[in-house]
Amino acid sequence: MFKRMIAVLAILIAGTAPALAKRVALVIGNGAYEHTVPLPNPANDAELMASKLRGLGFEVVAGQDQSYNDMRRTVMQFAKKAYGAEIAVLFYAGHGMQVGGQNLLVPIDAKIEDETSLDFETISVDFILRQMSKDVKVQMVFLDACRDNPLARTLARRMGPSRSGSLGAGLAEIKVQESGGEGSVIAFATSPGDVALDGEGENSPFTSALIRHIDTPNVSIQTVMTRVTGDVYDETEKRQRPWVNASLIGEVFLNKQASVETTEVASLGTTATTTPQPTVTTNAASAAATQSTIAWEREKLVWDTVKNSNTVADYESYLSAYPSGTFADFARNSIKRLKSASQVASVNPTATAPNTAQAGAVASLPNPQNTVPGTAETEAGIGWNRTARREVQARLNLSGHNVGNPDGAFGPKTRRGITAWQTTNSIMPTGYFTAAQYTLLTTQTAAQYTAYAAEVKRKRQAAAAASRSATTTRRTSNTTTTQRRTTNNNTGGGINPAGAAFIGGVVGGILGGAIGR
Repeated sequence: MFKRMIAVLAILIAGTAPALAKRVALVIGNGAYEHTVPLPNPANDAELMASKLRGLGFEVVAGQDQSYNDMRRTVMQFAKKAYGAEIAVLFYAGHGMQVGGQNLLVPIDAKIEDETSLDFETISVDFILRQMSKDVKVQMVFLDACRDNPLARTLARRMGPSRSGSLGAGLAEIKVQESGGEGSVIAFATSPGDVALDGEGENSPFTSALIRHIDTPNVSIQTVMTRVTGDVYDETEKRQRPWVNASLIGEVFLNKQASVETTEVASLGTTATTTPQPTVTTNAASAAATQSTIAWEREKLVWDTVKNSNTVADYESYLSAYPSGTFADFARNSIKRLKSASQVASVNPTATAPNTAQAGAVASLPNPQNTVPGTAETEAGIGWNRTARREVQARLNLSGHNVGNPDGAFGPKTRRGITAWQTTNSIMPTGYFTAAQYTLLTTQTAAQYTAYAAEVKRKRQAAAAASRSATTTRRTSNTTTTQRRTTNNNTGGGINPAGAAFIGGVVGGILGGAIGR
């Protein structure tokens, strides 16, 4: 009955909501680098930006800690959705580099051992921009990818002096291309060729300021970026100044709202304040923002109802109504969790969904999935991405079954570790997980993994701080060396004291001989 009510409510919502101007965004945050210094903030930056853009009516294609193949697939998904959009946005946080004036975004599995790697291990910004120019009216690009990148220094050494000159610091200026639409906005976290700061908090200075201002009502994107630039410049003590290149033919508003006026009316000898309905506006951006807010509130109402019921049927009803909704991933995860708990309970009827008080009881279940052996299909159904697979490997290590360095690739060593873990827990040893087995593993390693994740985060922040410190030291050293050379060049025109004495002696002899004659 409740499932039917959810479906009817979703249909009514869909039938009454007017069509929205198409807004699409690609949001990627890469920080868990495998072959260079990891970055603590990009995943947080991407998560907050995706949420902010969804609130502004964007259909968001998002990815975090993506490999090269992951990024290619995510960009392809975005390209298909962006065709014909009113506004298309690219937001990227992570490592980037410029080679020969071309800007490249770096996936987490990139090694960049030589120039060949650039074509097969990085994603060109120009490639993504081409996907945003297909019948799109306004393109917006926000790149928080100007951080100090050790991979670029490694590449410079491999390229040699004659070629390394094409490898620059930070990112290269992007020329705005005329695409027949209403223009573009391209923003870097710092000036072209400079290195941006990753920040000491949960988010970088640039992304923090962008999130703070991007949804300000009735403020154009041009004004938003002016405010962002000012905030970053102040917060970094004038060490970082964002760079913006805009070619818009008019003002563009991401959160245009009709003005609300307050009037006073007399009633029975008293003064009352009333707020009239907002005036109707023909501005397309204003209509889109208003419609987006209404649609969001309705979807949130449905989601709150579903979440409170917390049943598989209601989560599936939400997904049926909003297959790409804001909470779609949460709904799918909840379904997996509930089904896993149900499988565990079917083997041991006294067991319920695991919580903190019951963790010990669930962890000691004698044989939670004797009748459901793990296969490649059951494991694929869990839907792990590369980051999740690394977490599984870390948990296996913490459980005492060494599978080596967590790299997200389930090779023979990982399969042997899974088999050993299954044997230890009296589960049919197949080397493949089921959802219930994964629930058991996470329960067994809950405390250890929390400590492990905290230590990994601490090391990443320490590495990032050390990288920034090393960069500062190098700059100071280079400045000192330059000053010494300048001092030497200004002493005697570059002639050392011994040379001066020799020349003086020769000149003296010549003069003495001339006087003697």
